[in-house]
Amino acid sequence: MGTKYCPEAPRQKMISVMYLVLTAMLALNVDKSVLDAFVMVDHSFMQTIENFTSKNQRVYSDFAAAAKENEKKAGALNETVLKVKASSDSLYNYILSLKELIVKTADGPKGNINEIVSQQDLHVTALVMLTQKKGAVLKKAIDSYRNSLLSLIDTSNTELITSIKHTLDTSAPPPKEGNSPSWEESRFEGYPLIAVITLMSKMQSDVRNAESDVINNLYAKIDASSFKFNKLQAHVISKSDFVLMGGTYEAKIILSAVDTTVSPEIVVGGSTLNSLGEYKVGATREGKIEYSGHINYKTPEGIIVPYPFKHEYEVARPSMTVSPTKMNVFYAGLDNPVSISVPGIPPSNVKVAITNGSIQSGTNGFIVRPDKVGVKSIISVSALIDNALKPIGSMEFRVKKVPDPVASVAGKTDGVITRNELMAQQGVLAKIPDFDFEMNFTVTSFVVSTSKGGFIVDKTTKGNRFSPDQITLMKGLNPGSRLYIESIVVKGDDGTTRNLPPISFKIN
Repeated sequence: MGTKYCPEAPRQKMISVMYLVLTAMLALNVDKSVLDAFVMVDHSFMQTIENFTSKNQRVYSDFAAAAKENEKKAGALNETVLKVKASSDSLYNYILSLKELIVKTADGPKGNINEIVSQQDLHVTALVMLTQKKGAVLKKAIDSYRNSLLSLIDTSNTELITSIKHTLDTSAPPPKEGNSPSWEESRFEGYPLIAVITLMSKMQSDVRNAESDVINNLYAKIDASSFKFNKLQAHVISKSDFVLMGGTYEAKIILSAVDTTVSPEIVVGGSTLNSLGEYKVGATREGKIEYSGHINYKTPEGIIVPYPFKHEYEVARPSMTVSPTKMNVFYAGLDNPVSISVPGIPPSNVKVAITNGSIQSGTNGFIVRPDKVGVKSIISVSALIDNALKPIGSMEFRVKKVPDPVASVAGKTDGVITRNELMAQQGVLAKIPDFDFEMNFTVTSFVVSTSKGGFIVDKTTKGNRFSPDQITLMKGLNPGSRLYIESIVVKGDDGTTRNLPPISFKIN
């Protein structure tokens, strides 16, 4: 059986597989331990049957309660499931009577199916089920039971139909080696008595399994609102309890358990709402708004019972939050991240615009790229409210030039440096100290100069590395000498070119 209808199916399937394995082992003349294993499998089937019986009884109790609460909706179905119960019990008890007959025929009038003595007997089951034709009667009973269950299932439910047919199948097995045994012969001929008893326990389990599937399927046909609740309570469901002035407050007022055959009367402020309980009112004033009403509902006895309710929501003036993620100004030529939100409005309904620059959606907000330094950028925010774009507000930001970087050698901008430390460096670097943005500058040229014999000697290079002439000049420096790096030209990621102040070092 599919697990959709029967939570016990995996366990039953496992036990069934064990039964087949043990039957195969018996055919190989395996010793008594295999017979004992059949006893264990039989006990497992009986435990499964107990579980099914308990669960089925709960469903029957639910049917009875539903029929008592609403005879019109559940009465006929309750009568149907009681017939299912009767036919299931009849077939189950008939199989039980056959098990008892087989055991008592083998062990005598005091034979007990729970303590079988003649477990290995190979003749009694064939005598009872084939010679006395009890097997044919059983097959006919199973066929009749299967057809009665299938008649209760909607033809569109192919999964359940297939499941029932498979579980209660009485088809003859395929011909083998020229033999065409009947269903009865394939089940009851040539097997030890304990194996047949276990097989019949499986049949009983299949009956309870099929019974469970069908009654649960029938129970699903009872309207979900057929008074299977013990409390009625009014509820207010609003799209939002926070509304912007100029917008519209919307809510649905419903009863938490509803019978679709009865339409409640919903009243708010003296006005009756439609059957869906849709309540709309314009948000014309700021602050907390309270409203109340009641729902008139007819009980199964025809008595009108009012269920009062009250609710509140808040109306606020449109507002917005625009905050630069890193600094309180914008820098020209850089991606400036900005967080923009309007309380109560989803991000997809927030629209933004900017002067002196561009603004685009980013991974975690918006990215602003200003155009001109010294000209303010103004971000304007609008929001889509009630299918109309309404202005929320605006905010100004100063636009500054990215600060100049500072040149350095060996991480120093001036002071004392040893000649060895100087010679270990490859060139000049430029960086903006303590800057929150990722802005890189590349040195494109600089001059190294010093005083020798009363004369200024300088060497120029392109790029950011010391040239061979500059290195030679630095090698000749003595302690106390002064080294100057000047005419430093750098280019930034923003495309600007800048001239930096000179830096100087005293050789130690």
